[in-house]
Amino acid sequence: MTSSQTLASHLIISWRGCLLATTTLRCGAATAWIAARAGAAFPDVLEPVELAMSVPVPFFGVLAVADLHQSQAPSRRQVTPRLIGALVLALGFALIGALLAATVTVPHRDVWPPAGRTAMLVTAAVLVQLIAQLTGIGWGLLLRHSAVAMAATVLVPMTVTVLLSGIDPDGGLVRWLTPYGNARSLLAGKPTPATLAGLGVVMLLWGVLPNLLGTRHVNRNAPRCR
Repeated sequence: MTSSQTLASHLIISWRGCLLATTTLRCGAATAWIAARAGAAFPDVLEPVELAMSVPVPFFGVLAVADLHQSQAPSRRQVTPRLIGALVLALGFALIGALLAATVTVPHRDVWPPAGRTAMLVTAAVLVQLIAQLTGIGWGLLLRHSAVAMAATVLVPMTVTVLLSGIDPDGGLVRWLTPYGNARSLLAGKPTPATLAGLGVVMLLWGVLPNLLGTRHVNRNAPRCR
């Protein structure tokens, strides 16, 4: 078993991991059941399911790096397995969300999208959860207290989304600059050049930069050996 797989297993087995995993799965299952009550098609169920699950998924990213604040300056060998392990979990939750959406829409196969679009929707679900997890890891590296970091993964994107919605009621800024807006565009299952460009911007702003800044912050503030 690799170190990344060990970390993923540890996050699930710990009591906090079990609680979070249960909450995430219940959110997905409840959302799928509610969305499917009106006989909705697979794409219409997948979107709310993945959006609901993307709320608690970043908490795993926070937990994955929480103890780095108490250790000496982490090396790349310490950070990389944690990053990979957390992303593996995000991939798993994305696929579980797609499975939940598929399960509740089985009776309505006549309104299922073609195979090609279904594949694009599942790929979009994976991207949504990976971005969510990267956001969690970034906040976990930037903030020492796990509870504060978890709150930040929800409150900061939500606040930015509300502010940008006020500035641009048409939603263009939200789609380009927030995980929520970009997730909705991706889960439409009809990728356009603008959607893909927005994906790059969101990945940079909410995934890459926070992790780079967070790693630098942890290294700068880590306890030193005497």
